[in-house]
Amino acid sequence: MVAACNFHIARHDPLLLRQERERLLSLVRKATRLGSVREVGSTAVEGVIGKEDIDIAVVVPGNLFKAARADLDRFFERDREQISNDEYQGYRMQSDFDAAIQLTVSGSSFDTFSDFVEILLGNRMVRKAYNELKMKWDGQPMEQYRNAKAEFIERALRQRIDAKPPRT
Repeated sequence: MVAACNFHIARHDPLLLRQERERLLSLVRKATRLGSVREVGSTAVEGVIGKEDIDIAVVVPGNLFKAARADLDRFFERDREQISNDEYQGYRMQSDFDAAIQLTVSGSSFDTFSDFVEILLGNRMVRKAYNELKMKWDGQPMEQYRNAKAEFIERALRQRIDAKPPRT
C-alpha cells in the first residue's frame, strides 16, 4: 500500500534551481527538435510559490505528436501515473529536483500550460490568489491540493477567454 503524500511548499537555492532548469531544458531540446519547449509551472514565474518542481512543456502539432513521443521515449521514462493518449504524454526526468515533461498537442484540451503561465505573468492578482491557494494547502493531501489547483487553473483560463473581446 502506498502512503498518501502531502503537498509542501519548498524553497531551494535559486542558483541551483536555475542551473538545473537550464540543464533540463537543454536535455529536452536535444531529445526532440519538434515543437516548442518551455518551462511551465510555478518555477517559471518569479514570485509564485510551490513545490519548486520543474515542469517542461513540449507542444507539437498533432501530426508530429507520435514522432515527438518516440524522440522523448528514447531519453526519458514515461510517467505511469499520468494519462497517455494521442494528445498527451507525461514523463519523469532524472534530477535532484522533482522534474517532469508534459508533451501535448497544440490546441488540444491538454495545451493549457503556457496559457496559464502567461496569465500568471500578466496578472498580479491571479499570482496573489494562486499563492494563497498554495499556502492554504501546504501540508494537506496532494490529491486534494491537485484538484483545488486544477479548479483554480480552469477558472483562470475560463475567465481569460470570457474577458477577450469578440472578433469582428
